[in-house]
Parts: sequence; structure tokens; C-alpha cells
Amino acid sequence: SRASLPDPTASPRIPGAQRPARGAMSPTPGGGTYQYGFQITPLMEDGSLDTSGDFKGGPHPAQDDPLYKMALENREGGNKMVGMGQHEAAIGRYSEMIMQLRALEQEAGIEWDDEGRLAVRQLRASAYLNLSLCFLKTEQWTHASNTATRALQGDKDPPDPQEDVLAPEKKAKALFRRAQAQSQGFGNFAKALEDLKKALEYTPDDKALQQELAKMDRATNKAAKEADKKLAGFLCGNKKVKDGEGIFDDSLRPEEGWKAKPFKKEPMKMKEGLWLMPGAADEKKEGDEPPSDDKVDFDELSREINELKEDDPSEFAKFREKVQKKLEEEIAEMDKQDAEEAGKEGAAAEKAGADEAAAAEPQPVESP
Repeated sequence: SRASLPDPTASPRIPGAQRPARGAMSPTPGGGTYQYGFQITPLMEDGSLDTSGDFKGGPHPAQDDPLYKMALENREGGNKMVGMGQHEAAIGRYSEMIMQLRALEQEAGIEWDDEGRLAVRQLRASAYLNLSLCFLKTEQWTHASNTATRALQGDKDPPDPQEDVLAPEKKAKALFRRAQAQSQGFGNFAKALEDLKKALEYTPDDKALQQELAKMDRATNKAAKEADKKLAGFLCGNKKVKDGEGIFDDSLRPEEGWKAKPFKKEPMKMKEGLWLMPGAADEKKEGDEPPSDDKVDFDELSREINELKEDDPSEFAKFREKVQKKLEEEIAEMDKQDAEEAGKEGAAAEKAGADEAAAAEPQPVESP
């Protein structure tokens, strides 16, 4: 605790009361200035200084160490800064808090027990959890994801199972924040979806998580459909594909008919003790599945299309038009489904309007 000796020239005052701090107007040795303010001084009933709360050294529990108490002060200071929207400043307080807890583990004279170790681990996990929020607010996506992970498993490498100390609802919060970093920062909807599903296992009744999960599911489906559209657009717009030439060089095509080179049937010696039988991998093995109408032989289909192009160009042109029409119909169906899903999303948002306050994210700062 901050302590100041009684001023013998001061007028009598009530023990423990606030009083203006004395300060001179002359510059400080460092070139600064003094300011007037208030300071609370712990005093006994007789007016003497109360030093009962001061650290006196010797063997002591972790919770009584000055470093632990300074970490608590940094947590409270960081929480206040978050409440005022000063996230950059809060990052400094939480980071200092983590460094103090690391130093505490190396401190001499501490009598470690299960309660003390758990208290330190929980305090450190809360610092990482609050850092993940601050990094999200400042759009530092990599740090946001990493600190959320450390809140879940600690900062040891490899992870120590004993560092898994967060309560279920706080684990859900860490997973939620990591999912936000993955989706908003990197567009990785698959990883975000995985984290949200895991978070919902910890807090299945969390409406904010349920809404975010539904939103991420739609984003994942939309991304897949957009990829399909790009592929369809490429197939429809590529001149070589339209002309039936394909997208690969002819030198890569296997020769057919009389140009085809006969495969060797004799074993070939690769090196001492290693022989290769050509065509062995292509031979039908016992137990292979018989041909089925449900499965497409793309090699055979390609061959038939090429034959159609050479034998009957007009019929080939009709066939190409049908294929292109089919692709356009599928794209139109995708657009229709997107519009329907957007309408459902708007209706769901309107219906959930009354629950917005309840569905909002809980208070961000942690005080385990």
C-alpha cells in the first residue's frame, strides 16, 4: 500500500480521512511539475501509520505476494479502460498483468499450494480472454485468435492440461471470439463454424451463439455456391471449352488408335531386387465393383463427345447448347435459393428484435 509519514506541521485531522496532498510549485528533478490531489493514508486510532497491510517478506501464499496484487490492480484498471472504449490502453494493462504473473511463478519464498496455483492460472486466463476482446475491437485478427486460444489452454508449449481452468461459459466466450477472428479477419468460415459448434456445447441456450452459428452456416453455403458459380462461368466462358478443345494442351492427351504405343508386358528391372510389371495396376482385381449406371465414366464420356464433334458438328453444337442451358438453369436456381435464404434471414432478424438485448454478448471483462 502507498504510505506517507504524518506531517508534524499539519493540523489535527480525523484518522483515515482524505486530505490534499502537499506539493511544491517548483520543478521536479526530472523537469516535471507537482500537482495537487488526494491520497488515502491508513492510520491507527492514535494517528500512527497502519502498516498491517504491508508485505513483510518471508514464506507466504501466492495471493499475498505484491506481484499478485499488482496483477489484480492491472486487471481492474484494464477492465475500466475497456468500459471506456480505450482498448489500446487496456491491451497494455492486460499484457503487463501477464508478465507479472509469469514473474510471480519464479518468485522466491512463495508457499505454493493447489489454491494458489489455481488462482494464478485463472487470473492469467482472464487476462488472455480480455486481450482477445481488445484485439477484436482493434481488428488485430491474428492476436485475437491466438489470445483466445491461450485463454482456453494456457501459454505453455506443449499445452499443459492443468491450464484448462476456464468455466464453461467463459470457454464458450473464448471460442466465440476466436470464431469472430477467423470469419471477420481471414474469411475462414469453416474454422469459425467449428468453434461456434463447440461453444454451443458449453452454452446450448446462448441466443447470441445460436444466431452467429446460423449466420456462419449461411456464409459457408454461400461461399460454396459462389465457388460453383465461378467454375460454371469458367466452363461457359472459356473459348477452348466452347470449341470442344478442352483446357489442356494436346501433348498431354494419350494417343489413341494406330498411334498408340503398345505397352510392354515383360517385367522391367528398376534396381537390384526391384522389378516392375507394366500394366499390373490397371488389371482388374477380384472383387472390383461391376459397372453401374449411377457412376459416370468420364474418360468414356469424353471420348464419345469428341467422336460426336468429329462425326456430326451440328449435333455437337446442339449438345453444347443444352449443356450451357442446363448450367444457366442451375445458376438461376442457386440465385433463387440465395434470395429465399436472405428473406428468411430478414424475417428471423425482425422476429428476434425483441430479444436483441438478451441475445447481446455478455459483459466482456472477466473477474474470476
